[in-house]
Amino acid sequence: MPVAKRPPAPWALALPAGRRARARLFLRLAAPLSFLLLVAAFLRTQPPAAPLDALPPSAGPGKVAFLFLARAGLPLDFLWDAFFRNGEEGRFSVYVHSAPGFVLDRTTTGSPYFYGRQLARAVKVAWGEPTMVQAEKMLFAAALEDPANQRFVLLSDSCVPLYNFSYTYTYLMGSPKSIVDSFTDKTEKRYNPNMSPVIRKDKWRKGSQWVMLIRKHAEVVVGDKHVFQVFRKHCKVVVVQVMWILELLPYFGPF
Repeated sequence: MPVAKRPPAPWALALPAGRRARARLFLRLAAPLSFLLLVAAFLRTQPPAAPLDALPPSAGPGKVAFLFLARAGLPLDFLWDAFFRNGEEGRFSVYVHSAPGFVLDRTTTGSPYFYGRQLARAVKVAWGEPTMVQAEKMLFAAALEDPANQRFVLLSDSCVPLYNFSYTYTYLMGSPKSIVDSFTDKTEKRYNPNMSPVIRKDKWRKGSQWVMLIRKHAEVVVGDKHVFQVFRKHCKVVVVQVMWILELLPYFGPF
């Protein structure tokens, strides 16, 4: 029995055969094209993925590394004990450079946060001598071994915390920049022309050695092979430790 053919759609009657073929092709492609357009629109509304170098190098929250440059013990350890006691475990680490052979234990410190935190290697430090810079580099290098450390605070044995741990941690971790005291002193007469061209006079700065560095800047300090050698050879003893990190600022890149 012959099957009756379905009459063509009214809109198709008015179209030539070639146009009808193109119309059918368009209808077949309309659904997948619409789907792709919806996917593209959705993706455009999503935040861009973080670049690989912006991702944290380790799981968990980043840590603040507290780096103490001490003569021997820590006379203000009781203040730091209260500071760390109010902190959250896993959000900070402690490193101490002390006199060679000095051990931090129950007999030398009243705070368990400092037990065994002295560096395995140490140098005998004299104020204003290149050995002070060596000790600082050793502290940064030790802290960089832990990929969770993202902020590096250089402290003396006479430094004290002025705010509680929560405020300090939030402030330091929230800052994408290093904190370095650096300024031009036009009365400064201690620049040695022999330090040029590694250290140019227009880059000469004055400031404090106590700094807070983000991780990539701490890596610059530890990796320095040029500035420190020039300082050790030409710079006056009394300014070596103050000026050394300041002269590394051009190598830090944008703050």
